[in-house]
Formats: sequence, C-alpha cells, structure tokens
Amino acid sequence: MSDPYIFPNEILEIIFNFCDVYTLYQLTMVCRQFNSVAFDTLNKKSKHLFVSITNQKSKKFGERCKPLLSSYDSIFSTYCNWISASYKESNIYEEEDMYMEEYYRSNKCLQMTKNTIWFCGDYFLAYNRAKNGTIKKDEKIVGNNNTFIKSIALSDDYIISGDVDGIIKHWKIESQKDIKNDLKYSVIHNVHKEIDVIDATSQHIIIGSEDLIKILKYTDDKNGCTEEKQIFCGVDVEQPEDYWFDNKFYINSISFDPIGTKFAASFYDFNESLTSFLIYDIEKNYHVMDKKFGGTCRQLLWEDPQTILMCFEHFIKKMDMRTSEVVRTWDSSKYGLSMCCSSDNRYTFVTGYIKIVLWDQRQSDAIQTYTMDKYRGGICALEFDNTHIYVRKGSNLYELDFTERHHFDHKEIKKLFGNFY
Repeated sequence: MSDPYIFPNEILEIIFNFCDVYTLYQLTMVCRQFNSVAFDTLNKKSKHLFVSITNQKSKKFGERCKPLLSSYDSIFSTYCNWISASYKESNIYEEEDMYMEEYYRSNKCLQMTKNTIWFCGDYFLAYNRAKNGTIKKDEKIVGNNNTFIKSIALSDDYIISGDVDGIIKHWKIESQKDIKNDLKYSVIHNVHKEIDVIDATSQHIIIGSEDLIKILKYTDDKNGCTEEKQIFCGVDVEQPEDYWFDNKFYINSISFDPIGTKFAASFYDFNESLTSFLIYDIEKNYHVMDKKFGGTCRQLLWEDPQTILMCFEHFIKKMDMRTSEVVRTWDSSKYGLSMCCSSDNRYTFVTGYIKIVLWDQRQSDAIQTYTMDKYRGGICALEFDNTHIYVRKGSNLYELDFTERHHFDHKEIKKLFGNFY
C-alpha cells in the first residue's frame, strides 16, 4: 500500500504556490517528501516576497525596499515578529527644542528610499541604511538650512523640500574628496507663502499653503521653476481677487498619481466640518473630480493610477478612480485617531497616531497594533518596508526593527524541522 502522506513533487509545487509562510511550515508535519523539495522551492518563492505578512509584489514598493532576505527561515522569523508584535525599538533622533513639535503639521516630513531615511527635524537630516535596512545612527548627514522645513517629497534620486519662508529647495547627497557624504541644496523657487505640503514628479512640483495650491513646472535645466496655475479651495481661478469666500479652508494633503499627470488634494472646511476631495488633471488643465466627505482626511496615498487611499481621523476609505466611487471603508476608531498612513501599494498599509496599526486590504479588521505610549507626542508621519517601520513621533525619529530572532525557542524548532531550519 502506498504511503498516504507521500505526494508527487508536482503536487507539492502547486501547494507551495498557494500557501502562505506559516502554512508551509505546518505542512512539514504531514508531508514526508517535504524536505526533498522544500529548500529549493521555498527559497525560490522567498525571492518574490516583499512583505512577509501578505506576500507583496508591488514593483513600486519593491524599488524602495532593501534586497529581500535570502533564506526562508529568516523570512519566517520576520513574519512571526510582525504578527506577534515583536520588534526592537530604537530612538534614532531626539530634538532639543520640544516646542517645535507643534510647528510641524505635515505628514510628509519623512521619506524612505532604498538606502536612505530622510527626516525633517530641527535640522534636515538623512540617515544611511545598512544592508538589512537598519538605520546607521553613526552615519547621520546634516543639511545646513536656515528655515524650518515642513514638508519633503521624493523626486527621482533627490529630495524636494518646502519651508515656512516659501522656499523650494533641491537636496542631494554628494561625496567629496575629504567627506564621504555631504547634504547639499540649491534653491529652485520662492512662492512667497509658507509651504505646508509639497509633492513632486520629474516634470512638476505642487505645493499647498493654507487655502492655496500652486502648480509649478521645472525649467529646461531643472534649476528653477515657473508657476503655471494656482487653485484656491478647490475653485479653479487664476487670481485670488477673482474669488471671494467666507469659509475657512485648509489643505491637509496633496499627492501625485504614479504617472505624474494628475494630483489629488484634500481641503478641510472648518465651518462645515467637511473634507473637499479634489482631483486635478495637469495636462488637460481641468478638475476631474470634486467631492465632499464628512470628517477630516489627514493624508492621501495614490497607490496606482486607479486607486487612492484616504486616511481620515476615524476611518480609511479606498476610492476606485474608474468609477469615482468609494469601494471599501475600514473603521479605525477603536484604535484611536489616524493622522497619517503609509502603503506598500498592493495590499498592506499602516496608520498611526498613538498606535501604529497594520492593515491588510483583504480583511475588515486590523492585523496587529504596535504601541509607543511611553514617548511624548503623537505620530505625524511613518514609512515601512518588509522589515522595518520608521516613525516621526512628536519631535523624534524612531525605528521599529522586525528582523531579530528572539521571540521563539530556536532549539525546539530545530528539533522539529531539522536541517531545513
């Protein structure tokens, strides 16, 4: 009689392709042939995993992440750390002047690239990341700046910043003969109005200042900008004297679409307690959409050309641009306020203020929460990749590292899984 627990390799391959990380480990208890094909198959599979939680494969997310962990047991360790909220927390930077906490209102004061974390504190800082993604605290790069930067945006291989004096600057890390890394800037433009939020593509820059959005286009040499359009409170006008209004609006968030031809903006109407949601097509020079929602939308994330995530204080909405309708809403009220969010542009996103909340878009409830209650202030910006979360909480920068292997008994697992582990 054939052994009922022995399966052909072809069947095992099919099983592996449709199983998640944890289930694959469980299969070792019933499949005697598992070890004969698991190592090659799982390591091949692991090369395509971007986030251990939901197996992300977003190209955009992959470009900003560090190289993937090569071995399956390392990926399994990271997966379990995310699920069990087991992580190492590090205070990377602490501001000396705590009063500056209230000065920053933007959730675009933190940016993550493949090799660098950019951070607006009392200084403009950049930190190099190690091969595993961890910040190298001893490799802090300080950008000398005489005004307070409130918002930054990533454009190609450099950073665009907007400050309280209305100055737009172009930042880049350079290496000189005697200095390994030096953060240099050049002034691109002056909008003569305090910049609250900024976003950029290789062709355009958009800035938000209270009730005003300005659209700027790079000059041919990209050393400057020309102002093409300005929009007041979602009303398409050229000059402020053309439009009179009593309502007080404030721009909370702006975001370019991945193609760079449209942008989304959220205005808050203090009188009516409503959020005005605007989509504007730069190439066609007209409003694609102008809707209103109850509540305060704190941040917009344009995940792909068809999808926008809207982070409200007590819920998160997902809008499909093909139908202009909200297709999904998540209730985040039981986790406290949500003031900022970050996405892998596939299924996983995180929100934060007092707690960091991990979400899977295929589920109604959150996967896990991570608390940082012992520190002063709330989370105003966060970024994450497959192994780390980076947080601006209050006036400080923190790192949550999920790569350590300390939350389970390795000797016991070694007995169960043998050479595979």
